[in-house]
Amino acid sequence: MLGSLFIAYYLLAAIYIVILFFLKRKGTVLRLVILLSCPFIGIFLIYAMMKKVYSKDDLPDWLLRREQYDDFVLKSPDIEEETNIIPFNDALILNDNKTKRKMLIDLLKGEFLQHVDALELALQSDDSETSHYAATAIQQAKSDLLKEMRKLEGQLANKNDLFLLESYRVLIKHYIKIEFLDERTRRKYTHKYIQTIDRLIEHAPKSDATYYQEKIEAALYLAEYHIALETAEQFLSLFPEEEEAYFALMNVHYKMRNKKEFQRMINQLRSTDIKLSPDKLNQLRFWLQGEEHE
Repeated sequence: MLGSLFIAYYLLAAIYIVILFFLKRKGTVLRLVILLSCPFIGIFLIYAMMKKVYSKDDLPDWLLRREQYDDFVLKSPDIEEETNIIPFNDALILNDNKTKRKMLIDLLKGEFLQHVDALELALQSDDSETSHYAATAIQQAKSDLLKEMRKLEGQLANKNDLFLLESYRVLIKHYIKIEFLDERTRRKYTHKYIQTIDRLIEHAPKSDATYYQEKIEAALYLAEYHIALETAEQFLSLFPEEEEAYFALMNVHYKMRNKKEFQRMINQLRSTDIKLSPDKLNQLRFWLQGEEHE
């Protein structure tokens, strides 16, 4: 029995010394000597050596670490760094009202039309000052965009300048995106958007595949399925090597519940050499699952 206790003691002592060795603690050799020369009693001697009385000016490590952590937490947030690390929308949700206002003001100084979703979120904020800033920015943006659009409309009255048309398209796109409070106005300018894309396509049919995608999306939003279908078929005829063209047409058939045409497009896609991207594979699986549940 006594022999087993000694074996257990020396085994634990060996483990303890090995740990100290790897941690490179001071006094490891001295502790080894004490443990070997004073079995069992050496434990109490080492405990007495480790015990330390802290003075008023000598804070323990855990408290120092806590103070450093508290200092970090209490620091004023770096707005630029914070908005670079997390999306602006999330930053508006996670921060206090004072920080929200500062972030929104900084946003309004820059290209805030790229953050329309954030403006909409700010408009719904429970902080009245934040929502006021957002509402003011939206009204100013709408006014500025309308002035620029009217100016370009005058310049485009009697000519089809590609650069002016593209500039006008971008302005309408921004306006549609920011005009989230008035559905009637959104629909009105969506019609204008389609007309502008038509002029761009007529000018250069194969210049940009995104024109077809955006026209299809706009037509589907307006529930003008005949326009969406005609555009999708034109898109596929001009860009037969693009997966986007097949999926645009499949999307129209899916929305129109044309099951036979939808299946025909899947078979047509399979007969090509196109390798689908992961996103498109997931989209196709979603559609097929939807078909199975109907």
